[in-house]
Amino acid sequence: MGTLSDALKWLFKTIFTVIIVFAVLIFFIMAFVAKLSYENFKNVTIPYESYLVLSFSSDILEAPSEIIDIEDFTPGDLSRKKQIFGEVLQKVSFASEDRRIKGVILDLDNWELSFEHTHELSDVLNKFRENNKEIIAYGSGFDKGNYLAALSADEIIADPSVSATILLNGMSVSVPYFKDIGDKIGMNVEVIHIGEYKGSGENFTRDKMSDQFRTSIERIIDDRLDLFTGTVSEKRKLEKAEVFKKVMNGEIVLITLEEALEMDLVDRLLPYDKMLSERMIGEKQLVRLEDYSRERTYDNTERVAVIYAEGNIVDSDEETAFSEPVINPVKFDRILKKIRKDDKIKAVVLRVNSPGGSALASEKILRQIINLKGDMPVVVSMGSIAASGGYYISCHGSRIFADPYTVTGSIGVVSMIPNFKKMLDSIGINNEKIVRGKYSDIFDLTKEKSAEDSEIMRKAMERVYIEFKGRVSSGRNIDPDSLEQIAQGQIWTGRQAKENGLVDDIGGINSAIEEAARLAGIENYDIIGFPENRSFSEKIFSTEGMETAVKTPFKDSGYFADEIENIRMIMLYGNKPLTLMPVIFTDQ
Repeated sequence: MGTLSDALKWLFKTIFTVIIVFAVLIFFIMAFVAKLSYENFKNVTIPYESYLVLSFSSDILEAPSEIIDIEDFTPGDLSRKKQIFGEVLQKVSFASEDRRIKGVILDLDNWELSFEHTHELSDVLNKFRENNKEIIAYGSGFDKGNYLAALSADEIIADPSVSATILLNGMSVSVPYFKDIGDKIGMNVEVIHIGEYKGSGENFTRDKMSDQFRTSIERIIDDRLDLFTGTVSEKRKLEKAEVFKKVMNGEIVLITLEEALEMDLVDRLLPYDKMLSERMIGEKQLVRLEDYSRERTYDNTERVAVIYAEGNIVDSDEETAFSEPVINPVKFDRILKKIRKDDKIKAVVLRVNSPGGSALASEKILRQIINLKGDMPVVVSMGSIAASGGYYISCHGSRIFADPYTVTGSIGVVSMIPNFKKMLDSIGINNEKIVRGKYSDIFDLTKEKSAEDSEIMRKAMERVYIEFKGRVSSGRNIDPDSLEQIAQGQIWTGRQAKENGLVDDIGGINSAIEEAARLAGIENYDIIGFPENRSFSEKIFSTEGMETAVKTPFKDSGYFADEIENIRMIMLYGNKPLTLMPVIFTDQ
């Protein structure tokens, strides 16, 4: 009986193994075919009098991902490249001069871009107006995000249904505080801040927001609200004070579009098909952004390289536990070696979208940037956030560009050290230790820190803070006393950072690219990105497999996603000084 059972087990295991191997083989064959298909892909034919339709059902990636993402994978993903924001701007910019393209339609019912991306895109859309091309915004529902996009249009057309509404409310930030639950489960976090306004980690040690942190956040949302209402006022030719009053009093919350028309917030009410028919726009004249491209050749053209610095800044050359984008010195060095080998690259744009991370890694990356500046201009373009370590790696740029809605600054240092002693005691675990040498257990996660332990860590962090400020002072030519007034962990919008000298200019990545080319003295150039934007199948068959990781299929962590990421950072870097931004702002 045992022999028969063993034989059956062997048979089932063999069959299962064969099925798995066969499935993997088919998958790779499909990927190979998709790769060939992609390489032979021909652009969609675009007739004259066409309209480019801009539709974004989700926010666009800031940077190409080196990760093979098997989460929500579909066969169409084999040959399809993800849309990258910088490449989208290049396409839209090129379309503004394309004689086949008559205008642009902004599909506001599918508009999930951030404020920063929308504002950058609106700058590029101005080129359509300069070339006498039409910009139409159409939507059956409006909020602050898609309405900001609509303000770029020559005409805002809305669905006439009474079910369609507009929601232009104020802005808010919500930060959960965990001290009470930490006390209940026996987990304490010691947080040492260098910088009076450095709020990272305070939600683990307090049960409510500190006055300093509140001041920083209020400064950001007040300026963002001022920016938004100012744009509405300017574009719709309305009194700013009146717009601000209506937003603050909730007078534009879930009102009908008929009421919005009476307030001059939209231009006309018309069904979508009627809007197309009155302009004699046929189905074939509607060109999706994914189908619109231009041939790019790098053979005989000088280049501007764009380095995408996206995610937390970490020490090791490994992806995070959840395979999210990270920035590390080793990866950065690999990219710089490729750039130096390409003698056609004459300038670099560093696109930074990072809340920071490891102070040491930030310093190492900054040194590499300073060395590269000896060979060519390095212009910085800030994305949605370039704060703390993100600002650290930016501060020596030849020029620094930021969007008005960018969050930057946060020049300060924080260290977060968890302690699980009470938790372990409560469940009956006794952690016995043998110690040799003073401070040998200073980072023990079951030891109550003494005042002496905390002081030695504080002194180490103060040295990091001094180095951080020294880098900013020399890079931005700001004297130490003046810098201290805008440092101490304070956060700023891009507009505020321009006023206090932390950035040079207001503008997006296209402005940074143009400035890099000007500094390099080149006029005819192409743009090449690092890392390269590759399709699923291209990643599989890449000869650079060492730079490709597989993403584990974890879903979005929801409301506490940012806090879970902070806890993960505590566990990874609890014994190291961090230059980390305290909160991620969303467009609410």
